[in-house]
Amino acid sequence: MVTRDADDLVPFQDVRVIRSTVPALLCRIAGRSIWLSRRHISGKLWGTGDRGKLFIRRWVARERHLIDLHGVAITAAAPPLARVRLPVRLYLVRGDH
Repeated sequence: MVTRDADDLVPFQDVRVIRSTVPALLCRIAGRSIWLSRRHISGKLWGTGDRGKLFIRRWVARERHLIDLHGVAITAAAPPLARVRLPVRLYLVRGDH
């Protein structure tokens, strides 16, 4: 029987680092911006602008609502549909009125 330890690492694909400081990274994961302590992550993402795979401790991912109780990654909601833009008419306004 396989047990899942809270300190196991959970992989997340297509993570983008928005900001980096010495103790933490601000990452964009599943459409959300989340601060993560460097002590609880692993991978090759180090600085602002880096993008790729990031491994996060299971308990941190669960606490930040990145995975559900079964360990399945929570994905971002579908982006809203773009509004259909109608052509815009320009009107000439004279300065003397």
